Amino acid sequence: MGLMQKVIGSGNGKGRTEETNRPGNSEIGEGALDTLGCVLRAMGDLSFPLENESDTDAFRAMCLQFACHIENGAPVSNIESTTTSDGTRQWGHVRRFFIDRRTEEKAFVTERLGDYRGVVEDLVDGLRQAGQRDQDTEQSVRDDLGSIESAVDTGELPQIKTVLTKTVQNITETFAEKKKEYEKQIKELNDRMSGLRQDLVAAREEMKRDTLTNAYNRGAFDTAIVQSLNTHFILNQPVTLVLIDLDNFKEINDTYGHAAGDEVLRAVGDCLARSFIRKSDFTARYGGDEFAVILADTTAKNSVSLIERFMHQVSEITVPYASDDVKVGCSIGCTEIHDDDSTQTLIERADSALYEAKAAGRNCHKYAPPPD
Repeated sequence: MGLMQKVIGSGNGKGRTEETNRPGNSEIGEGALDTLGCVLRAMGDLSFPLENESDTDAFRAMCLQFACHIENGAPVSNIESTTTSDGTRQWGHVRRFFIDRRTEEKAFVTERLGDYRGVVEDLVDGLRQAGQRDQDTEQSVRDDLGSIESAVDTGELPQIKTVLTKTVQNITETFAEKKKEYEKQIKELNDRMSGLRQDLVAAREEMKRDTLTNAYNRGAFDTAIVQSLNTHFILNQPVTLVLIDLDNFKEINDTYGHAAGDEVLRAVGDCLARSFIRKSDFTARYGGDEFAVILADTTAKNSVSLIERFMHQVSEITVPYASDDVKVGCSIGCTEIHDDDSTQTLIERADSALYEAKAAGRNCHKYAPPPD
């Protein structure tokens, strides 16, 4: 082979083929395909619902198909040009799929951040204006009371009566107008927040779950209870907290083993999922054999039927390695959120109802009313 051929390779392309097939380049190519497939799988697994997208299952399935297309040339549904007999990859479709999704996610997140920022700004502005109106109202009432004092000083009963009548009318009108303004402001915030509540539901899906029961874990519960208090403050909607403790669970563990106890906990997790089925219902493993449920937009009275349905399902759980007469039961305490509640007072009140249920013989539920 001449010098020129050694430098640029032969005209038939043999030199380039040998270069491409060197072991190092082959390893790089396989590693690149594996990495890109892993990226697409991760994009599907860690995605979140966008506007008008009820869940991410369909998108996750598409990511999986594109990952398989990259890795072994498998076809992608609804895209005929990805079906080839020789396993050729359609890189243009892959690039467009990835870019389109990231573009949609950026637009969605940007819009939502703007929405949340607007709600916060409106809330702060409303509180500022409310404070100013309170000062104006206070001054108006003081002026009216000053008129009464002046009339009393004169000692003329007809004048006192006239001033009193006018003052009562002015105060009544002032507070009626103030109440109307508050209601209008709350309605406006409610309307704006109603569209964002679904984002809170989607955000909860990102929280960590307990691997044994598939309910959320304690850390997720701590976050969710704070969100519930904040949502109640803004929307003034009822929220019910339910605390659940399995009866005699320690005896089940000690008698039939931890494997049996784990099966019971898994079954309880299934009962929670089948009993509290709304997207806004939040179920968590509170610790050990304790569970917690947060029922948004639900009064304690309306939660009774849900609690009793759950208790019935728990009573049908069978304990592995145990005779049929060994039954699973639970004690439940619940309470409804109050305007003055903190996370501590809310949980303590539900906990006191739970202890009351334990003291009443277990396998029952008790309600702790909010303070008057």
